[in-house]
Amino acid sequence: INIAVISGGNSEERLVSIRTGEAVALACNQLGHNTSIFVLDSDSIDFILNDLKAHDFVFIALHGTFGEDGVIQSILSKNNIPFNGSGEQSSQNCFDKSVTKEIVMNQGVLSPKYYQTSSNTCNDHLDFKSEKYIVKPNSQGSSVGFNVIDNFENLNDAIDIALDFDNSVLIEEFIDGREITVPILGNEPLPVIEIEPKSGIYDYKSKYTAGESKYTCPADLTLEKYQFVQDCALSVHKMLKCDVYSRVDFKFYDDNFYFLEINTLPGMTETSLFPMAAKRHGFSFKDIINKIIKLSLQK
Repeated sequence: INIAVISGGNSEERLVSIRTGEAVALACNQLGHNTSIFVLDSDSIDFILNDLKAHDFVFIALHGTFGEDGVIQSILSKNNIPFNGSGEQSSQNCFDKSVTKEIVMNQGVLSPKYYQTSSNTCNDHLDFKSEKYIVKPNSQGSSVGFNVIDNFENLNDAIDIALDFDNSVLIEEFIDGREITVPILGNEPLPVIEIEPKSGIYDYKSKYTAGESKYTCPADLTLEKYQFVQDCALSVHKMLKCDVYSRVDFKFYDDNFYFLEINTLPGMTETSLFPMAAKRHGFSFKDIINKIIKLSLQK
């Protein structure tokens, strides 16, 4: 079929997106599809909309704003253009971390305590105490604008940094546990991955610099805990009405899993976490892309 791969955009994750787009396009070509790559220089597809309509399928390889926040999904849906992954409303809810947390916490899933603010004068209103705090933009990915604060007095500075990337900020209690992630493909959890960043914090550098993190797949958990976190990830995927695929992140501490966030368009380079888990499951990179396209066309 004729496939358009869209990458780039204006978000902080532009370079990661371009790498994802290149890997996806290569796989589409290997699968025998006629593939065109569109690298966006802005958060708009108006100028290529007629080109996209001439294709049978659009593979969104964008990350961050415009890609994962439901905006491009809305435009493609209105123009009856099939695309990969979750729809407009689910993407919007999952990109807004506070909305995501409310939905899953209301259904009994453990998640770190949090406070949402749009100013750096929240100290008096913070209704929980923690030895450390995570401060991050409410709607960003790849740990952009993210800081760990171990001194309450430094909170305002960290909020200011996060506000450079979004007009809303999330302050979370810091859970000092193991980093665990579970990819979902179709209605099936893939092998669980444990991430051990050398710096102790899984920030942008740890995610995208070779050798800065160690990955264990499958994660070293008891069978009971392993199955529990897979089931929990699939439940979260369904609670948030995600489609086709996602990746669900947790912290494992004191025998409990704490939900952190969900990615509706996880990275798809050859070294990304999602393909790593899929490979362990027996899927080649080409197999995953093929399955994502087929499942997306069945929506």
